[in-house]
Amino acid sequence: MGGDVDATLWWGSAVSGALAGAVLPAAYLRAVARLRAGNAPRARRLRWHALASGGGAVVLASGSVALAGRLHERPGGVPLVAAWLILIDLGLLLAAVDAATHRLPTPLVGAMALTLGAFLAGDAFATGHWQTLVTALLAASAVGGAYLVLAAGGSMIGAGDVRFATVLAASLGTLGWPAVVWGGLLPYLLAGPEALARLALRRQSELAFGPYLLAGALLAAAFAQS
Repeated sequence: MGGDVDATLWWGSAVSGALAGAVLPAAYLRAVARLRAGNAPRARRLRWHALASGGGAVVLASGSVALAGRLHERPGGVPLVAAWLILIDLGLLLAAVDAATHRLPTPLVGAMALTLGAFLAGDAFATGHWQTLVTALLAASAVGGAYLVLAAGGSMIGAGDVRFATVLAASLGTLGWPAVVWGGLLPYLLAGPEALARLALRRQSELAFGPYLLAGALLAAAFAQS
């Protein structure tokens, strides 16, 4: 029975990742076009679109299986894996859109928050184990509050970054406090070289921080201790 569950989990993760990877490039182009006031993608981008869909399907299928292998034995089991797979797909879309437009659309961040909230609430009521929910809420409050202070202080952090970081912190809260701490620190370490390069070149454009937030969260989740 355990082998059947594992096989279903691996195949389900691979298929969901492949489907997400195939769909995300189109979703990205649509979101960017909307944020750029209807500047729709041109026909000459179709070849790029096909390559991106194929490559994204392979990469996300592999990544989804790896993530499932890392998380499926944690409290929450298969539902936790499913929630994380959805969060990663939406997070990748957000990071790509932010890199192109320097904006993190609130509806997408809200979809991430609703997905995580539904999982946490459902798991708590079904099992009676409230610790994961409480830890996630505390992590979101701590990290979200810290980012809100940074944003109010005139740093490069924007309102979208605050929302995105808060949801990612809650996600990492399902894995424990070490993951939350690393998820809070790693984005700054990863963004450091680009920030220094911008200062050296005196570039005035803003740094898209969303990709670094997601990369930090993924690394923290990957290396979170079982």
